Amino acid sequence: MKRAGRRKVSARYLEIIGVATRYGLAELVSHKPLLRGLSKRFSKEKNQPPHIVMESLGERLREAFVELGPTFIKFGQILSDRKDILPIHILQELEKLQDEVPPFSSEVAKEIVEKNVGTPLEEIFLHFDDEPDAAASLAQVHRAILPTGKPVAVKVKRPGIDEQIEADIQIMHQLAHFVDNNTSYFQVITATELLEEFEQQMRKELDFVQELLSLKRFRELYHNNKTVIVPNAYDEYSSRDLLVMEYIHGKKVSEVIEEQDPRFDLKKLNHQNADFIMSQLFINGYFHADPHPGNFLIIEGDIICYIDYGMVYSLRPYELENLNYMMLGLSRLDPSLVARSLLRMGNAEGKVEADIFVAVVHDYIETHLNKPLEYIDVSFALISLLQIVVNFGVHLPARFIYVAKVIGSLQSIGAGLDPEFQFIEYLREYAPKIWANQLASHRAANKVLNSGLNWSEILFQTPEMFIDLRRFIKDREVIIKAPQADVIRETYDKVGFRLVFGLVLSALLISSSLIVLADIEPQIYGIPLIGIIGYGIGAVMGIGFLFAGIKKLFRWHYKK
Repeated sequence: MKRAGRRKVSARYLEIIGVATRYGLAELVSHKPLLRGLSKRFSKEKNQPPHIVMESLGERLREAFVELGPTFIKFGQILSDRKDILPIHILQELEKLQDEVPPFSSEVAKEIVEKNVGTPLEEIFLHFDDEPDAAASLAQVHRAILPTGKPVAVKVKRPGIDEQIEADIQIMHQLAHFVDNNTSYFQVITATELLEEFEQQMRKELDFVQELLSLKRFRELYHNNKTVIVPNAYDEYSSRDLLVMEYIHGKKVSEVIEEQDPRFDLKKLNHQNADFIMSQLFINGYFHADPHPGNFLIIEGDIICYIDYGMVYSLRPYELENLNYMMLGLSRLDPSLVARSLLRMGNAEGKVEADIFVAVVHDYIETHLNKPLEYIDVSFALISLLQIVVNFGVHLPARFIYVAKVIGSLQSIGAGLDPEFQFIEYLREYAPKIWANQLASHRAANKVLNSGLNWSEILFQTPEMFIDLRRFIKDREVIIKAPQADVIRETYDKVGFRLVFGLVLSALLISSSLIVLADIEPQIYGIPLIGIIGYGIGAVMGIGFLFAGIKKLFRWHYKK
């Protein structure tokens, strides 16, 4: 059995090499004798179709991925987002890859449903459509009705797809290792690292429990938002191979734009969509990474709904913080803030000449952003910024690439809904919310807490040090001859006052942070009022202490 499996893998390996050479892709490593020999062999055995000779590299790569099947189609789709490592003419071809395949039998789909739920189909649903609504390489979706009368979408994983993708990824790892050892195409990421990102995403998309959890988290984050609907998911019917979610009756945004449907206020919809996306990216740090028009529905009442939560990313705290600072920098045309944020996101501080990097970012801003809004191409500007980062050898997290993709889609969909929409203008209006969130977020509170706890530890230990000193003086005969005893006593009192003042200020900031984290009422803009008052008193005390120190410094300088 194992031998048969190995033969199958070997046959698939040769098939991949054969397709690559037949489409002229072996030219990428044709300087290697092995690949050159294979290329000649396969070219003789399977003549290249005449049209392939005239096609560009991007077209040949796309057609090869289509012929190799689902794993490579998905890989090509993910590659199409990597504007940081591939030239634009290849990206444009890979964006044409469609994840559409013939559906599998509805009888097989019903068997998978019954196997995963452990109940006959007629007891699970009042009705189950035999004809699928949509069919893709990983799954297909059927409409059904629950016993409660609730319409649902039933997402059923394609049988055998796990094993197929697993086998292909093993082969792709060998090929990636070969590419890394024999070529130097990628400047800031290896083929192996790129494949590992793809593998991680595939494992996530193949586990429908992950999508269910993403749906539940989005519902929790936006349950109070009256302009957004997130489909409900049903835990009791869902598993790794099956996802049952609420069926949303809506119209694709592309159809709404094309028909200019008078039932909808397109400008209002665009603003709501922009707010929704910006809150995902810069407030919650948890975002839908595939908001293309097919996943974007419009519901009567000017309500938006995203479906297919297979590609969802969570920004790490330091990524979200630096992304916020970068966007604030772009809104203010501040090259220093943009440059520093990018270097911090790529863990490249100290590795890149900061002054040169800031100068290049300054020129970038002047070229792409510092001009009338109608002349700014946001998508092209983001691609150019990624290229600058790559040229300096900075490797940004993959999540940032998807952030750029989402912003690009926001601009393109926004242009369809509202031709007057300008993302940079909108960003400048939204920037105060980003800044306010940055100051009031749990991340800022956590920083204050960590800093406060460190200082508190020092301050709380200070009285013990004085008690130990007093005990030492009391237990021993210590004679201190000080001609300026009064001055020493005065200094001692001042030091004690400052320590107590610092202890009180630290305790005030910590308690205010805890109140903010507790999310208690009453609130102003979502921030507890008592916490705001505490921060205000702390700010006044801190500023007063600072001015007192500066005043003392000037007096000392004058006396000197």
